[in-house]
Amino acid sequence: MANQRRLADNTNQYEAGHRGAPRKGIALLQGLAVCGQCGRRMTVRYSGPDSACPVYCCLADRNQTGSSLCQEVRAPAVDELVAQTLLKALEPDQIAIAIAALDEIAEETRSLEKQWALRRERARYDAERARRQYDTVEPENRLVARTLEKAWEDKLRLVGEIEQEYRRWKDREPLVLQAQDHAALQELAENLPAIWHSETTQPEDRKRILRFIVQEVVLDQKKIRGQVAIKILWQTGATSEHQIQRRVQSYDRDYGELELVRERITQLNAAGDMDRQIAKILNEEGVRSSRGKLFSYEKHLALTPPLGNPHSQDQRRRSQSAALA
Repeated sequence: MANQRRLADNTNQYEAGHRGAPRKGIALLQGLAVCGQCGRRMTVRYSGPDSACPVYCCLADRNQTGSSLCQEVRAPAVDELVAQTLLKALEPDQIAIAIAALDEIAEETRSLEKQWALRRERARYDAERARRQYDTVEPENRLVARTLEKAWEDKLRLVGEIEQEYRRWKDREPLVLQAQDHAALQELAENLPAIWHSETTQPEDRKRILRFIVQEVVLDQKKIRGQVAIKILWQTGATSEHQIQRRVQSYDRDYGELELVRERITQLNAAGDMDRQIAKILNEEGVRSSRGKLFSYEKHLALTPPLGNPHSQDQRRRSQSAALA
């Protein structure tokens, strides 16, 4: 059944919810990206002069109704965050914590297994007891025989229901790790960063690694102005939420930190800092330009209005701080 599900999932039918087989393109989330606006799986296209920049696109509305695209999200920054989050989650100390948690879950699973064994044994015993009672009744006592037969059938039906419940529970049962598995996971955690960043590791190999750990990644660049909201759904069922700044062409197009930058530059101007110092401080504080790059004092963009005092011209000149590197 697991192999059949995997083969079905490898078909490239995003509309049906399939992820498709990992392909050679550099888009890390190929088949895993889900639109945060409509919930459909996103496709990948490549843009730029050499078609080297992957973009995650939600084409469902356009393909089905002829309307505009639901949304498009540039892949590089998203892929970098997901890769960093994956490697962080698989660091040796995190693996040790996860193994300890899995050991606790395994202990609970063993306890539940014993409870299921007792429940199944009890149901089979009751059914066998009902059968013996039916076998001992005299044939001429038809009313008693029919009553005992119905009781036996009810017990057999209960046995079947409990067995079905048990099989469903077994299908959902978490993985139980052995001692050799612990050592293998620790070794993998130590070697994974080198394997991930190796020049010999192909994009499809990274995608396969990612799919073992991550079920899907929901992207939404319309939820927060100037940001891409990212929700990672892990194979364990846990979720983690992240945000990255969108890369836009100018400060009047969805640059979510415009007011923050304007206010910070005004503060730094009031303190007497010049362009070079302002750019350095903004970079150290983690603020990025509209294109997601470091600020540079060589290029300027007026982010603050003139200040109403005798030195406004000088302060306005200083306030035109670094924008795009």
